[in-house]
Amino acid sequence: MNRLVLGMSICDLLASTAWFFTTWPIPEGTPGIYGAVGTQQTCSAQAFVAQFSLSTVMYNLNLAIYYVMVIVKGKKESDIVKVEPYLHVNAILWGSGTALASLPLTLFNPVGWDCWISAAPLGCKETWQLEEGEVTTCERGDNGSIYQWAFYYAPLWIVIILVSLMEYWIYATVWKQEKSMETYDFTRTVNPESRRRFTDIDTDDGRIAASKKKLSQSKRVAEQAMYYVGAFLVAWLFPTIFQLWIVIAGTHPFPLLFLTALFVPIQGVLNLIVFIRPKFTTYRRRNPDGNAIVAWFRMLYSEITTDTTSNTTPLGLVERPDRLSIFSFRFITSLKSTWRKTALTSAENGEVRSLQEGDEQEEYRRRDTPVTPFDASIYDPKNTPDNTEQNPID
Repeated sequence: MNRLVLGMSICDLLASTAWFFTTWPIPEGTPGIYGAVGTQQTCSAQAFVAQFSLSTVMYNLNLAIYYVMVIVKGKKESDIVKVEPYLHVNAILWGSGTALASLPLTLFNPVGWDCWISAAPLGCKETWQLEEGEVTTCERGDNGSIYQWAFYYAPLWIVIILVSLMEYWIYATVWKQEKSMETYDFTRTVNPESRRRFTDIDTDDGRIAASKKKLSQSKRVAEQAMYYVGAFLVAWLFPTIFQLWIVIAGTHPFPLLFLTALFVPIQGVLNLIVFIRPKFTTYRRRNPDGNAIVAWFRMLYSEITTDTTSNTTPLGLVERPDRLSIFSFRFITSLKSTWRKTALTSAENGEVRSLQEGDEQEEYRRRDTPVTPFDASIYDPKNTPDNTEQNPID
C-alpha cells in the first residue's frame, strides 16, 4: 500500500508544482490574463504535467483495488506483489498517454488560471458548436471542450463510480463479518453446550480472539479507505461543476474558477491528512489536552524527528519492526527516508493464523499421546527387594 501512496504522491507533487505557476507560463499578451509572462512552449509544458495528473486519479483506483484485495478477498503479500506492477503501469500510462496524444492535436492552451486542454483563443466557437454555414473561430485546439471530457473528466468520473462501488463492497464485507461475529457470540452465550468439549475451550477462545482482532483491523482499514475516497471527491467536485458550467452555459464564472484553482492542487494535502490520521488519533488519545491544531503540528514534528525504532504501521493497524510505515509520510514532508521492504497487514494476519494452527496441532498431539499412569511405589525405598545381589568384594 505504501508504494501505491508513494506513486500517487509523486504524480500529485508534479502536478501541484505545475499548478503553482498558475498564469506565469501563459503566453505574454494573452487578453484578459493577469501575470502571463510565458510562451506557447511554457504553456504546453505546464499543460502536459497538469494532464499527467490523471495518473493521480488512477492511483486512487489502485488504492481501492488494494483494499478490496486485502479486506474482501483476503489476499496475502505474495498475491498483491504480483499484481502491483500492473497497477503502477496502468496509472502512469493513462497520464502520459493522454498527455502525449494532446500534443499533435494542439490542445494545450490557456484555460484562465493555467494552461491545460482547451480551444484557443478562450471562448472561440468550436466545430461541434457550429451551425450550418458557420466556420470555427478557434486557432488551436479545436473541439478542446470535448477532449477535456474524453481525456480527463470521463475517466475521472468512471474512476469515482468504480471506487464508490468498491468502497460499498468493502463496507458490506466488514458489516457482514461483524454481524456473523455477533451472532456467534450470542449463540455461545445462550447455548454453552454448543461449544466443543471442555478440553477445547482454550483453543476455541483463541480462535475467537484472533477473529475479533482481524475484524477490528478490517474495520480500521475500511474506515481509512473511505477517508481516501472522501478526499478524492472533495478535490474534484468543484472542477467538475466548473467544466459542466462551461459546456452548458459557455461562460467562466469567477467563483467556480476560484474554487477549481483552490481544490485541484490540494488533493495531495488531503491525502497526507488521511495518511497520517491514524497516528494523529493515537497521539490525541495519549495527549487529550490542548488545542487540536497545535497537537497536529506537534505530532508532525514528532514523526519527523522520532527515532526509527518505532514500529507502528501507517494505518495504525498492526506492529512490525521495519520503518517503511512512515516512509511515504517522510518522503512527502522532508524527503529523509530510505526504501525498505513492506510487510502487508494481510500477510501478518496469515502469519498469526499459521502460529495459531501450529499451537492447535501441538495441543492435539499432546492431548492424544497416551501417558503411563504414575506408580509411586516404584520410588518407595521400602519396596526395595531384600535379596539384592551383594557386592563381590564383600
